[in-house]
Amino acid sequence: MEFIIASFRSRAHTIKFYNLLRSNGVGVELVNTPKEAGVGCGLSVKFKKEQLSFVKQGVSRVNLPSFAGFFAVKEIGGRRITRPI
Repeated sequence: MEFIIASFRSRAHTIKFYNLLRSNGVGVELVNTPKEAGVGCGLSVKFKKEQLSFVKQGVSRVNLPSFAGFFAVKEIGGRRITRPI
């Protein structure tokens, strides 16, 4: 299974972005930031990789200076591989 997370250095910004995406009909979840990412406030917004383009547009349109980046997360055989994108 592979998904994307948007990570922020502020919990308030994470929740604000999560609510913004939900209000625009994007299927998102709040999740714990994988420790392998090594950034953020501990919470991230999880979404499908097919939604990346739309979510990138959302990040560029709102002023959330705590944005830390996007990460692809892939789970293989109980292992989690996290890489920046």
